[in-house]
Amino acid sequence: MPSRTAVQIISSGVVGIRIIPAPGIRDGYIIAETRAFALNPTDCHHVDGLGGPGTIVGCDWSGVVKEVDRDVTRSKKGDEVYGICHGDIGNTVELEDGAYADIIACKEHAEFHKPKDLSFEEAASLVAALVTAAKLSGCRVYAVCSPSNFDLVKSRGADHWFDCNVPECVEQIQSVAGSSITYFVDCVGSQESSNFCGKVLSPAGGHNLKAPLPESFKALRPEEAAIAMTAIAYTLLGETFELPGGIVFPADKDEEAFAKKWAVVIEKLVLSQYIRPHPVDIRQGGGVGRNTRGLG
Repeated sequence: MPSRTAVQIISSGVVGIRIIPAPGIRDGYIIAETRAFALNPTDCHHVDGLGGPGTIVGCDWSGVVKEVDRDVTRSKKGDEVYGICHGDIGNTVELEDGAYADIIACKEHAEFHKPKDLSFEEAASLVAALVTAAKLSGCRVYAVCSPSNFDLVKSRGADHWFDCNVPECVEQIQSVAGSSITYFVDCVGSQESSNFCGKVLSPAGGHNLKAPLPESFKALRPEEAAIAMTAIAYTLLGETFELPGGIVFPADKDEEAFAKKWAVVIEKLVLSQYIRPHPVDIRQGGGVGRNTRGLG
């Protein structure tokens, strides 16, 4: 049986490099040889208790297609691609999934063709850059970040940017936006960030897209018009999974169908350079095992 090298969770806070069987081809999946991985902040949370023993770490990757299922139509052997895998958290059903391995399985609509002018390292980071699609959707974008990232968010289309470290940040945003903010993407998902979103979101209501869970936001903004939505990228795969604490996400075929359409749009936007990767910090050498140094 073919084997591969992978980074697996051993126990809470502990990962190991293991030689395990290579994944088999499944319906609607491709098999790829990886060339680069992106260290997503979510990976660290998974290793520190959210992921189960035996699961493979990692979500974001790039590589070359090695094999495709007979029903796959968007990709073929030899294509250079990037995408997202369901690594670690909540994936106790398919333990062979996950990005931090030299050979991986990925669902067809969760991988995209890599532009020729991008490196594999840049492509691996592109999944995180897809949030810049807000500007392309016609939104006026208010970015909250550290001053060191002001130039970056400006270059990616933000209309206004604010220092997240100053106590009067909420007031500064309100002085510019008034009560017009009706969508908020909370990339932190803490009690503090929920409180921040609740204060900035329009009194008339709107949508707060939050990771991972929305309860703390609803405690602050319980009115019906303030809609708290959970954002977990794995739902786009259309497969059931369970988070720690027994929180089950059943397979959502409507969301999977939307993701299949969105994948085509995203690929075109990236190929046309409307969506660009964020700056990357490249760590050379070491192969699969190199990623373990960033998980602490």
